[in-house]
Amino acid sequence: MGKGAAEMGKGEAYGKAPVIPRPRQAESKSKRGVKFKHFLPYLLISPLVIWILLTIFIPLSTVVRESFYSAGFVGTESEFVGLQNYTEVLASGAYWTSWKNSLIWVVGNGILQTVLAYSVALYLNKSSRISNTARTWMIIPWIIPTIVVAIFWQWIFNGSYGIMNAVLMNIGAIDQPLNLLGNPTWALPTIIFINSWHWFPFLTVLILAALAGIPEELYEASAVDGANKFQEFWHITLPSLQHISFALGLVGTLWMFNIFDIIYALTEGGPAGSTTTVSIQIYQEAFEHFEISSASAMSVVTALIMLVFAIVYIKFAAPKED
Repeated sequence: MGKGAAEMGKGEAYGKAPVIPRPRQAESKSKRGVKFKHFLPYLLISPLVIWILLTIFIPLSTVVRESFYSAGFVGTESEFVGLQNYTEVLASGAYWTSWKNSLIWVVGNGILQTVLAYSVALYLNKSSRISNTARTWMIIPWIIPTIVVAIFWQWIFNGSYGIMNAVLMNIGAIDQPLNLLGNPTWALPTIIFINSWHWFPFLTVLILAALAGIPEELYEASAVDGANKFQEFWHITLPSLQHISFALGLVGTLWMFNIFDIIYALTEGGPAGSTTTVSIQIYQEAFEHFEISSASAMSVVTALIMLVFAIVYIKFAAPKED
């Protein structure tokens, strides 16, 4: 009878069903099924990963390579020059002037859009007929294409036939037309205002969604304790929005820094370079001055600086978990 019969008899003696060994073939199929389920997610995202590799990392590696050569036009023959392009970029006054304009652009947009978005979101957070209507129509500036925004704001601010000048002159506020987009002093602040008008509704919607997640019981408890509106905002609303504020601060800064379209559509970096940000400077260097290698070096240096900013921001500004 052997060992198997003895074990079966032992199982019956204790009132348990005998243990029947699983066939090795069933175990093999089970293991293959577990392995397939494990690799299925990676299999599903592999097309996206391949697409990212083809559309981001290959062009990026090309830019890094071109920064070590002396290429002028795209596709022309060039010589290896080592770090010469980087040395010229770091010593370029025009490049660092564009950085100054970019910092003014990012800070100006950040402050204005944050104030507008939080103010409007807090005002619309209470349910009313005006609030519900405003929530629906407020998003219109954001969904308008950028080129359309640029065209009608050019029409409004134009120094010759702009509607703003016509209104101000009719009411006697000014004696002669203003050319805000053609003035080196006012061009950049004017574009900051236009871009903030275009983007703050999107931020408002995100903040409204975050406000909806704050428990109403917190405000009721604070009201019982005698807290005023400012104290509620400072001690309840702001801490509850720290995660969305952190995300908007990081993504918004990087996104705003790289904006090209509305600046180029309105002024093309002028007048006298007063609105030439880093993105405009790189474009002009590559496709107007035909210095692909120099533009590539600028791109690499800019990307490294922004990477350092992102790392520092995440390290020191990330919300602390309780």
